[in-house]
Amino acid sequence: MIEIEKEQMRKRAPRMLEALKKKNFDAYFFETIAEARNFITGQVRSDETAGFGGSITLRQGLGLVDALQDKSVTVYDHWDANGDPPRRLELKRKQQGVDVFLTSKNAVTVDGIVVNLDGGGNRVAGTCSGPKRVIVVVGANKVVENIDVAIHRTRHHASPLNAIRLERETPCTE
Repeated sequence: MIEIEKEQMRKRAPRMLEALKKKNFDAYFFETIAEARNFITGQVRSDETAGFGGSITLRQGLGLVDALQDKSVTVYDHWDANGDPPRRLELKRKQQGVDVFLTSKNAVTVDGIVVNLDGGGNRVAGTCSGPKRVIVVVGANKVVENIDVAIHRTRHHASPLNAIRLERETPCTE
């Protein structure tokens, strides 16, 4: 992210954090990937279990799967199923009972509205019910001004990219 974008985020973050706190989120802002990764890994003890919703941000951006496994955290990650549908379903079910569920969202507005479109339902389910704690990670690229922009971003940016990545034959991949 270029410096001017960082400055814009620094100005938007306080409003968003305050709005999220009013909605009972423990919300934090980190300037760097390293700060975010260190904070998040510090929230999960080695004797706990962790589940991951489908998220490039968590895996590639922050390297959290590897970081938690390096701490000897038991990780249930449905991406480890390697094309085996019964194994994938088993891992998704295990994610529902973990100590900590980690996920990302498609967009968050500066006034604290969280938007998520979930093809398989595991991210929404893991966020709403089951795990003892939930950590939601949202990159600066996902912070938008209002609900209309959040829905547009979800439908016209996040979902098509995900469908292309997963090699789905859906209208949005065209």
